[in-house]
Amino acid sequence: MFYHGYMDEEEWFEDEPEEPSVPRTAAEVVAFLLDDLTCTDNEANRKASRRAERIVEAVRMARAHPEVYVPHGDPDAARYAERSVILDIGLRLRQSEDQIRHVLWVAETAMLRLPLLWHMAREGFASMAQVTQVVSLTARMRAGDGASAGELEAEAAAFEAVDRAAAEWATTCAPAAFRRQVKTLVERLVGPDTSRRHAQAMTKRHVFITDDENGMSWIGAYLSTVDARAAYRRLTATAKHTQKSERDGRTRDQIRADLFAAWLKGEGTPTAVKTCIYVTIPAQLLAGQPVPAESARIVGGDTIDPLTAKQLFLDAKAFHRVITDPVAGVVLDMDRRTYRPTKAQRDFLILQHGTCARDGCERLAAEADIDHEHPWATGGRTNITDLRPLCPRDHTHRHRTKATYRSRPDRTVQVTTPTGHETRPPRARLTTAVDWAITVPDAPF
Repeated sequence: MFYHGYMDEEEWFEDEPEEPSVPRTAAEVVAFLLDDLTCTDNEANRKASRRAERIVEAVRMARAHPEVYVPHGDPDAARYAERSVILDIGLRLRQSEDQIRHVLWVAETAMLRLPLLWHMAREGFASMAQVTQVVSLTARMRAGDGASAGELEAEAAAFEAVDRAAAEWATTCAPAAFRRQVKTLVERLVGPDTSRRHAQAMTKRHVFITDDENGMSWIGAYLSTVDARAAYRRLTATAKHTQKSERDGRTRDQIRADLFAAWLKGEGTPTAVKTCIYVTIPAQLLAGQPVPAESARIVGGDTIDPLTAKQLFLDAKAFHRVITDPVAGVVLDMDRRTYRPTKAQRDFLILQHGTCARDGCERLAAEADIDHEHPWATGGRTNITDLRPLCPRDHTHRHRTKATYRSRPDRTVQVTTPTGHETRPPRARLTTAVDWAITVPDAPF
């Protein structure tokens, strides 16, 4: 029964309620759900492209107005303003600066060189994953610095052809087919200039490490195929010819892995690089008392099992006794006035923090710069209570931009960006009351 307007009781009238248009069969229910799923996917694509657009707009605004992030008079104001706004964005979105830079590169390139595909993304019909693939695949089509007018014209024509095709394929091809067809088109447009492409790929060679579970990690390298195959063949040949008496029940894969680690560490060679890692081991473990397995860990890295921890302690050539807060896990004291911190102070800070002291930064403290909270030039002292490890990026932000780095009582560092964003403190890690910090020599780090 429905009432229209303000009517007297005599003026009301009854309408027949409309029958709800709901699906009646199972097929109609599935069709309704799938239609809604498609709409949701399109909306997600629109939001992702809008997010990328906002990153581009924020960075461009910072470039145009560097005074927001950098003090007046800095000759490299625009460059440091860009770095600062990328940090600001990363802190707000809880992503790394490298991730934000990647999104920035993809979006700026697509907006400039692939306008049709970018329009499809803004309308929700192409995903940011598709846009990223096309931008990555077309990177080698760029003419480069010092290109002639003819080369620039050919470059523009090539991008236009890829843009038209990719905008169409984005709505008609499965992911694998989409990438394959774009890659084929790019290769046809670029031509068989394999030497130049290989030279470009060689500039990206690098080594990487990724922590896994159970005290294990992956380490690898992006190399030329010739070098990678040669290294693998040497590992395989050496593993194959290892005497059966030396195998100790190991499989060939295990022998290859052991050889890989030994060769990189330089075991048994006079030219082995002297490096070290830091490991904390609870005293209860060494005494044979039950303790949580996660109490033994590589500083700034993953946990290690009790058996490995004990072996490291027995093999270590030097160690320090470290007292930690049993609740907050903060280093309170350690066995030990110039500008540069001593090695003992640096070791103390590495053990105390593990990683860069700034909230959310996971770069290792062992590779960080040691920063004075109160600058040395204005009366700061090189005391352990005034020092904190900041990775090179954060150290630059702290001194070249308007971002404020404030140490808390637990020595973690809060960042306040020039736009007012404040980072939050990390959750405290529970540790045992007494740890043994071992300096393990001759180990890769």
